[in-house]
Amino acid sequence: MSATRGFSLIELMWALVVAGIVLAVATPGFGKYRSTMSLKQANAQVLQDVRRARQLAITRHAPVVVSFGTPPAAANITSYRIHVDTNGDNLVQSGEMVTLKNLPTGTQLTTVSLTPVDSLRFDSAGLLLPTASGSPGGRIVLSNRLNRRDTLLVSAAGVCYQP
Repeated sequence: MSATRGFSLIELMWALVVAGIVLAVATPGFGKYRSTMSLKQANAQVLQDVRRARQLAITRHAPVVVSFGTPPAAANITSYRIHVDTNGDNLVQSGEMVTLKNLPTGTQLTTVSLTPVDSLRFDSAGLLLPTASGSPGGRIVLSNRLNRRDTLLVSAAGVCYQP
């Protein structure tokens, strides 16, 4: 007869205590990691969408407007709109392509410092339309719950990049 040996109740309880301690130590680090990844995702999303809007203006031979938030708000924005303005009147009409985008949970556009104040307007050549109030382009600052920030710049030529 062979005797099978297993774990005792004490050994199992020690294993659970050790696992609990490891989880307690790892949880805050995972929260920071998740928040940092959300910021990186938001940054990549806005960068890609601004570049996509510029490309749409070129390929559709029509002005494209990227509007951040609802004017006159230029801070704490969690969504934006991409509008292919086929008739160039700066109004959304039926038949015109409009895409609404939301930033990942826990992220926001902390500062939208553009000319004009809240939007980018690309012409059919993919350049930003000049304005009477100054040269077009500017800066977009994103942040997460931990108040970490990331910045995107948009040149007067309509090129969006990370400094």
